[in-house]
Amino acid sequence: MNKMKLWLTAVLLAAMSVCGSASPADGQVPELRKAILMTYYGTLDDSARAVSSDALTDRVRRAFPGVEVREAFTSRATAAAMRRQTGRVHPLVTTALQQLEADGYNSVIVVSGELLQGKTTRIMEQQIDTMRYRFFEVKTTTPLLYTPDDCRKVMPLLVQAAQVDDGEQCVFVTRGKNGADDAVLCLADYVLQHEGYANCHVGTAEGYPSMQDVRQLLLQSGSKRVVLMPLMMVGGGHAKRTVGKAWRETLEAEGYSVRALTSGVLDVPAIQQIIIDKIKEADQQP
Repeated sequence: MNKMKLWLTAVLLAAMSVCGSASPADGQVPELRKAILMTYYGTLDDSARAVSSDALTDRVRRAFPGVEVREAFTSRATAAAMRRQTGRVHPLVTTALQQLEADGYNSVIVVSGELLQGKTTRIMEQQIDTMRYRFFEVKTTTPLLYTPDDCRKVMPLLVQAAQVDDGEQCVFVTRGKNGADDAVLCLADYVLQHEGYANCHVGTAEGYPSMQDVRQLLLQSGSKRVVLMPLMMVGGGHAKRTVGKAWRETLEAEGYSVRALTSGVLDVPAIQQIIIDKIKEADQQP
């Protein structure tokens, strides 16, 4: 019996030496080495990226001194194209998490750079789940427009950024999916009306509310002056094609005077602060 006890004790000590005495399994909290992983769909437009995702990442580094801050792209195609064209490497989410683990970080906040809880976000969540066991803790933030409170915070800031005057109708244009994601866009549109911005609307290129829906509202308003602003995180090529070409050309052909903006949502410093606040909230979660 004594020999058996000695053998079990030896096995236990060996296991502790391998696993460490501060592993999550034994209930003790290890010394945390924290990192923040900023995730973006990505764009090849250097000027658009500089004032949006690059600017946000720089602000996060200043807001969280002593915390490692890195970036990852969620679009494999964009990451590959950037590497071919510029030589600049942006890892995908799984690769970035693997590198953080290899570098000894055990506490990670993965920050969503998406507008909505769409397909890209769901894929990223699956990728995070496959890596979660490698860290002591992995926390995540929600997309920019996720709750009614998010819409109440964000949409008035975008109206201010568009500098809409009383004689103008403003349309925030995004892609849309004809799916559950569009429900949040309808919520954002409702918030605008409820918060006193009756001259502002949300429209989509491929979902609901459609361009036809918005054109009916513009017709009812009687105004012939329209501001178009991308409801997209980064004002890259897609924003310029959708807002600066498709919507603008259609409305101008119908006699509207159109002021088309091409800046993205992340260009607005107050929106960047909302994302920083989401990181702080995630950091405080148990």
